[in-house]
Amino acid sequence: MDLAFLEGGVELRNLRHFSALAETLNYRVAAERLHLTQPALTRSIASLERELGVRLFDRDKRHVALTADGAELLERAGEVLADAERLSAAAGAIRARRRDEVRVACYGVALAELTHPVIEAFCERYPSVTIRVHEADFHQGLAPLLAGEYDVALLPLNVDMPGLTRVPIFTEPASLALWKGHPLASAAAVDVTEVFDQPWVTPEPGLDFWVGGRNGDDDAPTVGFHARSAQDVALKIAYQHMVGLMPLSATRMFPHPGVENVAPKEPLGLVAAVAFPEAGHSPAAPAFAELARRVARRASGVPYAELAR
Repeated sequence: MDLAFLEGGVELRNLRHFSALAETLNYRVAAERLHLTQPALTRSIASLERELGVRLFDRDKRHVALTADGAELLERAGEVLADAERLSAAAGAIRARRRDEVRVACYGVALAELTHPVIEAFCERYPSVTIRVHEADFHQGLAPLLAGEYDVALLPLNVDMPGLTRVPIFTEPASLALWKGHPLASAAAVDVTEVFDQPWVTPEPGLDFWVGGRNGDDDAPTVGFHARSAQDVALKIAYQHMVGLMPLSATRMFPHPGVENVAPKEPLGLVAAVAFPEAGHSPAAPAFAELARRVARRASGVPYAELAR
């Protein structure tokens, strides 16, 4: 197999996914290590095989094994990934010295009604710093943040993740989102297991929460679509008759006439947080997170939310 392609256009993300699967030879274990769903990992490996024009794994229902081409690729991929990590560390050191710009990624509703007050407060506190705000793509997960494309992220994130500093700001309830006309849309409260037989729409990061904490269980719901944004979630619920979970702030900020929101019988709390890389982060990132906590303590801009301690 000609390995010159590694000097070209193969995505490092796909190589990392390949390396993790090659080490574990288990899709579930590799997906958990990468903070991906198993379908997302499967798509990534299939994309890499198509791009290379070779089969990297032999697999059946019980076993996964490297092919000869896969074993040859693994050795070179390790070298490429090690070089990429050294380059990323060097870039991180450069970013750590830069104080004139902060790139903020907003995932979904970000910090809900507190997003604007927090960013405005940062601009007032640090007038010489330029704030650049980006709408993040759920499909990319947190990889751009960890790779240094963003300095901080504002997002719903219930769990700590390796390599990431998570600063909780507040916790808010989530509702079960159903399409207009759904048999349970007028119920006072619904057990999420009652709709596990229907296709769910979710953002990909932190999937366990978005399927009611049941990801990987035998009776867990089937994920029909991974949305790119909060609006994408609403569109799939309204017009493709999927179901999902939404933070209450999303129902206030982005109401959709085709979506009904019903309380789950077992309350589900969603943590809104500021996150940034543990290593090589911008010196402004911790300051941004602390300022967000101060703004939250002073404000009452998120109804029904409980502030983080």
